Amino acid sequence: MSAPADILVVALDPLLRKVVTENVTPFAEGATVLAVSQTRATPERLGAAAVVVLAARDNDYTGLRPVFDLVKAADRPTLLVTAGESSEARAAAADLRIPGALHIAIPELDIREELRAIAPKLEAALKQARRDRARAGPAPTATPPRPASPAPAVEKPRPPEDLGAPYLGTVICIGASTGGTDALLTVLSGLDRNCPPVAIVQHMPKDYVADFASRLDQSCRIDVEIAHDGQALRPGLAVVAPGDRQFRLRKGNKGIWTALGESERIGGHCPAVDVMMKSAAQELGKKSVGVILTGMGRDGAEGLLAMRQAGARTAAQDEETSVVYGMPKVAFEEKAADTVLPLKKIANWISGVTLQLPK
Repeated sequence: MSAPADILVVALDPLLRKVVTENVTPFAEGATVLAVSQTRATPERLGAAAVVVLAARDNDYTGLRPVFDLVKAADRPTLLVTAGESSEARAAAADLRIPGALHIAIPELDIREELRAIAPKLEAALKQARRDRARAGPAPTATPPRPASPAPAVEKPRPPEDLGAPYLGTVICIGASTGGTDALLTVLSGLDRNCPPVAIVQHMPKDYVADFASRLDQSCRIDVEIAHDGQALRPGLAVVAPGDRQFRLRKGNKGIWTALGESERIGGHCPAVDVMMKSAAQELGKKSVGVILTGMGRDGAEGLLAMRQAGARTAAQDEETSVVYGMPKVAFEEKAADTVLPLKKIANWISGVTLQLPK
């Protein structure tokens, strides 16, 4: 088990857990922040925490009910963050005897922006919880206190640890080239914030990938990042392959993660869509979805065909909406795509087929 956390963030929804933790951490004042799923909110962790932050969407309360009982038993100062303004949220606050100052309710729209907007209120609530903690006395835990050590002159905040259950579900794989930057924005902005993880290969010089990923992240409800080696995938996250390494997916008992490999070109490309999609076919099989968007050449057709043969659902962008009808055309001609769609319908198609796939 990890060392006790000063601030313990508990949420059933992984995206809400991540966003709340991101917004709590700047006000932690050097305290340890730990993010866990409801199944990892043990009595020991709750009892050792100085402050507990519970976060819930409107449909999470049934799953969090056992945690509420543990929180009451631990008797730790608790901050409740609710996305949505249902009667269940108010009932939860009353059940936990959380005062109004420690109950932060935000609309269930763009939770990242909503939390940023109420940052002063969040900071004040954490300070109030700390004052309550001081009055509550030491935490009832047998764990000895950690010795204080002098901090270095300059230290970046340590990223919070997330001990949620590993993700082993569906992954969406998208490949694109010429015209793909705008096409990807259209597709990703149409996906729900809790959609399955997305792996992207966009043919682009490496020096432009960071700005591209940042633009997507700012414009979409899901999180978009440049992939790094060994990065765990999760719902609500899209990763863009860096522009100078081959990009693959790997799967094991501990989840699904990214693997960055060689820098050599394959089929004339690094990264190559074929490489990513062939790895998805091998590792994920029918628990994957493949999409080829606008682009020049034939990269991705072999990989998409491998995915289809492994049982995955596959699609290609149609000629009318493609800036360059090269990659999608080859994918269609080689029967790699089981459907052809205009660009604006691809996000809805992805959402529909992922609901039908095995969990």
